[in-house]
Amino acid sequence: MEIHIARNGKQFGPFSVEEVRRQLATGELFPGDLGWMQGAADWVPLSSMPALVSIEPRQEAVVSPLRALNPTRPVAGIVGPAHAPSTSGAAVASLILGVLSISILPFLSNIPGIVCGHVARSNIRNSDGALTGDGMAIAGLVMSYLGLALWGLVLLVLLPVLAGIALPVFGEVQQRGKETKALSNAKQIATACMLYSLDHKDAFPPKLDDLVPDYLPDRSLFTSDLSPGLPMAYDYFGGSSKDPADKVLLISKYKNRHGKRIIIFVDSSGRVGIPPPGY
Repeated sequence: MEIHIARNGKQFGPFSVEEVRRQLATGELFPGDLGWMQGAADWVPLSSMPALVSIEPRQEAVVSPLRALNPTRPVAGIVGPAHAPSTSGAAVASLILGVLSISILPFLSNIPGIVCGHVARSNIRNSDGALTGDGMAIAGLVMSYLGLALWGLVLLVLLPVLAGIALPVFGEVQQRGKETKALSNAKQIATACMLYSLDHKDAFPPKLDDLVPDYLPDRSLFTSDLSPGLPMAYDYFGGSSKDPADKVLLISKYKNRHGKRIIIFVDSSGRVGIPPPGY
């Protein structure tokens, strides 16, 4: 006669009646474990099986259930402690991380606290009473979720403020870059005017188009990102290479929000600034 054993939804055995009696006596099996014998209508607690009712099981230290339930086949997932339950380490970790998540380490401890809390509760439910600490795990979960929500709310409020500060600064940097490029292009135009004057008795060209293609390869330098759509981005004042060095040669049609323009002088120097009076 052999008995099949079931615990936590898993079946083991079959074992002989003598082996089941021995394991009940040593505490490796419990009276509440289910058993089934050939010819029985259903699974019943071991304490109700007629072949075993004469046995008074006692609770003692447990030999590893991995060996006791079936010596020829190692089994995972069966735990039957007879000693006092211990506190889940994951529950303790969840509680500590939960406290940190609403205090000094919000961004580093929220997610670990939530993970540890769920792991702890799962381990406790599957431990058959061997683990405790469900209350600590719940407290850790509550604080971790609360910390996550609070800091998420802070970010929702803070991000628009930071964006309001960063976007104008970013726009200003982009504008400065365009101004620097336009200043460089305008200086190249002034240099081309100076080369033109060497071949035309010190005179600058009557109009800038006269520089193309002998002194400038094409007209692309006449346009600017600062004045999109304009075929000529600069006002040209002509003159001669003999004019005073600080005489204005080119001024951009663009001006920034401070009223400053790209200004190029006869000596090919330039700056971004307020044009002199009269220009």
